[in-house]
Amino acid sequence: MSIYPEELVSKLDLLFKVEKEISEIIRSHGLRFSINKITGDLGEFYAFQKLKERKDIFDDIVQNKNSNAAYDFMGILNNSSSLFNDFGKKEIKIEVKTRRNQEGTKYLSSLKPEKFDLLCLVDIAENYGLNKVYLIKSETANKQLDNRYNRLIFKEDMAFMTL
Repeated sequence: MSIYPEELVSKLDLLFKVEKEISEIIRSHGLRFSINKITGDLGEFYAFQKLKERKDIFDDIVQNKNSNAAYDFMGILNNSSSLFNDFGKKEIKIEVKTRRNQEGTKYLSSLKPEKFDLLCLVDIAENYGLNKVYLIKSETANKQLDNRYNRLIFKEDMAFMTL
């Protein structure tokens, strides 16, 4: 006899099947995806898709091979990109942080602005749909970093662009 109600077990089975299908869809785009880290990996997928759409800024977005690397993507700026002057280089390191259904202040812990050039904060709805992707320069993140707790207390005006 199970200690869980049959309805719960049934819904958990359904959730697992759907997570596997989501995993297959995201992996078909060449990105890694872990069911165990669904919110973070889904956030990376949304950031990847939104950044790739910006042909006026990026020639390409390439995912870092290591899932535990200091940054998530390498962005290859195009020559006419408005960001080229801001960063002074063709390739920029992009870190993605994701928050799901977080009302009010968004806290980003373990942030190391010295290891990336651009921070993408992905705001996901309760149903896992995309709300917004905020783009923040590492310089801005570093200035606003709460060094006592090694976290960033995010405010929308930190973002120079919202996708």
